[in-house]
Amino acid sequence: MAGNCDICGEKLGFRKFHCQDGVVCKKCYAVVSNGFTETITKKTLAELKKTYEANAVPIDLGEDGFVVTRKIQSLLLIDEQNKKFCISGNPTVSKEYSRPEIYHYEDLMGYMLICEPELTPEELVHLKEDKKTVKVIKKLKVRMKIKGVGIKDLVVLASPVRSSTYAFRKSYQVAMDILKELNAIKEA
Repeated sequence: MAGNCDICGEKLGFRKFHCQDGVVCKKCYAVVSNGFTETITKKTLAELKKTYEANAVPIDLGEDGFVVTRKIQSLLLIDEQNKKFCISGNPTVSKEYSRPEIYHYEDLMGYMLICEPELTPEELVHLKEDKKTVKVIKKLKVRMKIKGVGIKDLVVLASPVRSSTYAFRKSYQVAMDILKELNAIKEA
């Protein structure tokens, strides 16, 4: 029996958290439990809603809103009309929930691909194309420098995988697509 979250109304999956008189989804639980640091089993739904309203600041879409015109999976959303981009995070990859963040094109100061272990772009291309060479890639992320905010990492691959696997090749392609979009943003 799935049901819905008593705070946001989203359909509940396997990950649901019970309070005294209700149930919440994982995203809402992250907010009401202060980043997974408190349990909610002894709290009422009314208490949780109060905590949620206090801690979940509304996302500022700006006066002209945000209209998705292009996207890279659910990681990077682009609004070409209003010249904005949204870093939405990916809890299935990064294993943590983060609220979407919206920035103007001019806020993007720089970006680069980060790989652990550290490899050159040429070595990564070689690993992607050569399935016989096997190396364990621990992490793959796109690091952005945002004006007024600092460094933001968009995690594409959070768990170690072998370079010969489909998971690595797919993650590498997603990272390249993100870099291509960020390049287009910088040139706009």
